[in-house]
Amino acid sequence: MKTILVIDDGSASATNATHLAFNIAKHIGANLVLARIYPVKQPSFSKALQLAGHVAADGCIPGPLRGQPANLPVKEGEHMPLIKELEVSSDTEAQLVTYINKNCVWMVIKGLPESAPFNRDVKVQAVLNRISCPVMLVPVKFDGGFERLVYTADLRYCRLNVLKHLASLAQAFQADLLLAHISAKGLPHLEQNYALTLFSDEISKKIGYERLFFSNTKERNMSRAVDVMIHNMHADLLAVVHHRFHCEQLRTEGSDISIPVQVGIPVLVFPY
Repeated sequence: MKTILVIDDGSASATNATHLAFNIAKHIGANLVLARIYPVKQPSFSKALQLAGHVAADGCIPGPLRGQPANLPVKEGEHMPLIKELEVSSDTEAQLVTYINKNCVWMVIKGLPESAPFNRDVKVQAVLNRISCPVMLVPVKFDGGFERLVYTADLRYCRLNVLKHLASLAQAFQADLLLAHISAKGLPHLEQNYALTLFSDEISKKIGYERLFFSNTKERNMSRAVDVMIHNMHADLLAVVHHRFHCEQLRTEGSDISIPVQVGIPVLVFPY
């Protein structure tokens, strides 16, 4: 059984991330761990009861469900995720890394705040450097599912393990998966026929997902390319590899944060 861990910092963005995580867990048949990294200011109330439609006696909904409907519907026949809470009181990054690695967590999800500093409570890039699963960063205004996932990579350095992970997520949502080739800085563009042959023989056949597609993108400016993917190609998730060419190009200029946080759609960052 897969496990998804949500980083709960008590914010509105954590609420949104938790609801998305619950939706993903339903689709892929996973369980949830809600890692609370802020002091508890009211009696704890089981998230499992909240998600099943119950509300605490005082009418309050603590943690990432505060201010939101407690009843997140599960249709007949759908998987009902088991919910576990994890208290992280000190040495946040080390505790998270230990738990994630020990329990073979499949994905970590964190909400992106609109204005507060991204690293206010936990340095996500420090966690990402020490785990083997990807981290999904979710904008507070994102409230959809997934219809088109895009993995940006230089085809010559495309990682099959990343595509396999994405294919399992795409298949659960019956979504398209697009491998968008963007030549790494300093490398020549790939000729179209060669690129298509390489994709077909070395990648598509090994992934075996019928809705996996390929795009040979000529645009070298990553920000412009991503803008086209979002607004013209209707991508609703962008996947990159931490510390690799395209991830580095999307980081905010002058920031000490090594992951893209201003894309506008969820970003799934895979460890280097």
